[in-house]
Amino acid sequence: MVKTRKKRIFLMVLCTIFILAVATAGYVYKLYRDQDPVVMELKDKLKIFLCDIKIPALKDEESGAVFGETLYEDAGKKTVATESGVRLLHYASGYYMDLPEGSQFDFSVSPSYVKIKTPDYNVTVSREYSTEPDVTVFIDQYLDGFLLNESYRAANEITLLSPRTRNERYDIYSARLDGYEEGYDGYTYVDIFTDTRIFYRLTFKFDSERFEDISDDITSAVESFHFFRPKGEDSYTVKYQNRSQELLTGEAKRIYADIQGSEHVRWGLFTEDVYDTGINKTIPHYEELLDYKFSVVLGYMQFGDDFPTDFAEKCYENGKVMLLTYQATRTNNVDLLARTPQLDILRGREDQEIRQLARAAADFGKPFLFRLGNEMNSDWTSYSGVVNMIDPEVYVAVWQRMYRIFMEEGATNAIWVYNPNDKCFPPCNWNDIHAYYPGDEYVQLIGVTGYNTGTYYAETNKESWREFDDIYGRIQREYSPFFSDFPWIITEFASSSIGGDKAAWIDNMFRDIDGFENIKVAVWFDYADFDPNYPDNTVVSRPYWLLENEDVAVSVKSGLALHPREDWYFESQSE
Repeated sequence: MVKTRKKRIFLMVLCTIFILAVATAGYVYKLYRDQDPVVMELKDKLKIFLCDIKIPALKDEESGAVFGETLYEDAGKKTVATESGVRLLHYASGYYMDLPEGSQFDFSVSPSYVKIKTPDYNVTVSREYSTEPDVTVFIDQYLDGFLLNESYRAANEITLLSPRTRNERYDIYSARLDGYEEGYDGYTYVDIFTDTRIFYRLTFKFDSERFEDISDDITSAVESFHFFRPKGEDSYTVKYQNRSQELLTGEAKRIYADIQGSEHVRWGLFTEDVYDTGINKTIPHYEELLDYKFSVVLGYMQFGDDFPTDFAEKCYENGKVMLLTYQATRTNNVDLLARTPQLDILRGREDQEIRQLARAAADFGKPFLFRLGNEMNSDWTSYSGVVNMIDPEVYVAVWQRMYRIFMEEGATNAIWVYNPNDKCFPPCNWNDIHAYYPGDEYVQLIGVTGYNTGTYYAETNKESWREFDDIYGRIQREYSPFFSDFPWIITEFASSSIGGDKAAWIDNMFRDIDGFENIKVAVWFDYADFDPNYPDNTVVSRPYWLLENEDVAVSVKSGLALHPREDWYFESQSE
């Protein structure tokens, strides 16, 4: 009897354990598959934590206490004097390295990366996480794929100074941007491995004529690099200030004041064939159906296109402001291995082309929004960092060069929009929103972009349905500490109808958008994405049409009715 009872208890315990194990496994699997943005963020942090615990901790004798004077220190990092120079210890990012005497450190965005200026070279250091199990695959595919492609280098006048070599500890190679004479033209790229998915990216920049002289110094800095388990916290110290508005004049200054002081979101639209059918037929038709006048119309132009004066005038005559997106590409961002105008603008070879554009803008004279090189922190644009020397500073230099030319030509009617993508591709710290920021004196509006892309690609790239508040709530959390001094514009956004209720999404969007105080303008992208696996755009993967069906149209019209249109104050209206 006792044995039978014990056996029953044992079986009950065993069954309970089995049930709990099955339930736990089911929950873990559900969590693994869950694409909720908050859950995704937590999973990313967990993945990094699991890598961190595999990395050895910093030993006391390596902490810097045995060296000389502490030159700088905060909770996450410090620099200390050594016999030959200075050691940077970045506790929060888990590394130290030795640098020459006279090195200057920029820690303003040190949770993302550190920039260092030495007497002979500059170096950017960042801690990265590979989304691929094999770190070398991630590096080969997403970072070095362009520079190590021979046809790309030939098309863009780039020379390898040394081929890539890879050992168990790191890989390294060097390249030169031929024909660039206004700054450092030499690069050395280093990836340091940790035996986990964590790796470190070091980018050295220097005068290529001195490559032979300083290559040993670069190698010495690389050899001194030591990683350890991160400890402590780090923080950003930068907050960007809205200063460039002082350069706006006349009507553009008043329009900008309208945007800043707006109590309601102004709505804009992009449509197919916007320069002809769009502005002349589609938009007027939509406005009649919706009983609403759009305030902004979005257009695009590639490098070499003429300034769309007729379109801009048409917008202005109809009480609208043109949002002009200028992209430095000759292939509509299709052939990323082709020659990119971005590097030729950097070299100063395209100043005349830019001057013609600026003069046409100045001749137009009326205010317009100018979005230069949007989504530059991506891997799908010809002007992105990863395509152009894997160096965001190329984008910054091009922006500043074009801005100066516009000022010289009197095109002070352009209101400049800085617009990264809401996510970085490749997802690297060196590639984040700070790396491309042109400077306080060069930006008037912050552009934000985020789509609910739906679930068409759920199986291939884990695409998920995202509500407006999910998308822009995250953007607001990430951007507000740095860009709260600027008005924001959603330069393009939309919702797919695949994977959820698009009409309900739009209802929620109109309900939630008023909670984002910085957002002053929102532009709907009225078109679609198509599955590239099928010819001639025959299969729609992301239907973004504003009036896709009756239910969606009702939601749009109802939402717009709750957001009164604020007319622009145009000079033509006061005459």
